[in-house]
Amino acid sequence: MQTNDKQAMSPSDLSLVTPGKSSRLLAMRDKAVTANVLGQNQCIAEAPAKLRPELLLARQAIEQRLTEIMAKLPAGKARRLFKIRYGVELEQIKVLPLKRVFKLLEIQLPITQQQATVMKLLGDLNYNGELA
Repeated sequence: MQTNDKQAMSPSDLSLVTPGKSSRLLAMRDKAVTANVLGQNQCIAEAPAKLRPELLLARQAIEQRLTEIMAKLPAGKARRLFKIRYGVELEQIKVLPLKRVFKLLEIQLPITQQQATVMKLLGDLNYNGELA
């Protein structure tokens, strides 16, 4: 008799090698995570000193969200699929007003009331702190 095991399988069972059992996959994942963290820290370090802390917080949130989105997309088609899903090129994100970017990428920042009022004022600025 044959049992119906296909119903009990989860999506992770369908892969050839589970991520926890492959040292190569684990090393590749660790390398990618380390590169993303280093890239985010480098972006913050390169930020001009004249930018407000709230703008730096917004920039960090945008970079983190873009990294998450791009990690989920296939490597060769990531930019094209990003444009199809979000309606803008990846480079255009830095030109759009922060209000629109946060709405487009569905970013929610845990901020205080004082920071919220500042963020409303910064909403018309773009990623670089210029008037959009």
